[in-house]
Amino acid sequence: MPEPSVPEKVRAEVIRELYRQVDMLDWEELPVRAKTAYYTRWVEDDAIGGMLADYMTSEGMRVWLKDVPLKEYARAVESFGSYAQYVSKHLTPPSEFVPLILGAGWRVRPETIREKPMHCKATDGSRERYVCWGRVRNFRDLVWAALNEAVDSAERPLIVVYATDAVPIDVERSERFRRIAEHCGLDVDFVRRQWLAAAAG
Repeated sequence: MPEPSVPEKVRAEVIRELYRQVDMLDWEELPVRAKTAYYTRWVEDDAIGGMLADYMTSEGMRVWLKDVPLKEYARAVESFGSYAQYVSKHLTPPSEFVPLILGAGWRVRPETIREKPMHCKATDGSRERYVCWGRVRNFRDLVWAALNEAVDSAERPLIVVYATDAVPIDVERSERFRRIAEHCGLDVDFVRRQWLAAAAG
């Protein structure tokens, strides 16, 4: 959606406060109804809605909160994109979990990290593999991305399904994911990622 005409200083303060509050939740795992209740709360919050009141209506705030900063949040906690500067915490990077899965000789090529879904190329110095990662609910998108990569790759793509401390991965579901990946000629693994404090700046 088009950005409303909000002064940059006000916009930055609002997003930083919004993310401060979102960072205390496991936002990506909240059900839709719970998220809807938070939109209402934030519109009424002096530090968010009160700051935006001179520039947009209450409904405009709800739409903007949902379609701009909250749409960017999942990428921001991956330390990816321009909104990453506003979060107070982020997830452990792929450089931590890729060697755990593929082996200590493997490393992420940082310049290859991209989004939709989050993915990168990993190398052991002679081979290169496509790695994509996301939460349980994103598994279908991860499979599709990996299959598209598999068509042109000599190495099997790797799908990494991650959980955070608050939301474990169901054993029965993970086994189902393994069977689907094997059927498609893909590799899949599961990791628990930690939340880290974002660097001050």
